[in-house]
Amino acid sequence: MTLERLKRHQSAIARLARVGDITHAAAAPKGSAQIVAGEATACLPLGALIDLSAEAARLQKELAKTTEEIARLHKKLSNEKFVASAPEEIVAAEREKLEEYRLTQQKLDTALARVREAG
Repeated sequence: MTLERLKRHQSAIARLARVGDITHAAAAPKGSAQIVAGEATACLPLGALIDLSAEAARLQKELAKTTEEIARLHKKLSNEKFVASAPEEIVAAEREKLEEYRLTQQKLDTALARVREAG
């Protein structure tokens, strides 16, 4: 689904991002900035233009926030009173959020490992 959206909106994305070329790859290029957005990870090869330690710090900060949200949602969903008294739609939405944060956490872990590997 993400690849379909990329193809459909490629020209607009390229124009807004001010890049000449957008491609799909199985792995991020070494030394690239990575942005996790939902189910996608966007990578911008920056070569020597990027401060890898600053990018690692940014990813670590984002990973810490994501980990805090996972802990908060896990605690909330572990509360039997909440699960029993909250409307079913709310509980389902919280479970969905938790799963989304877990996926984001995995992607951030991968992005951080790649940045460290590049440096």
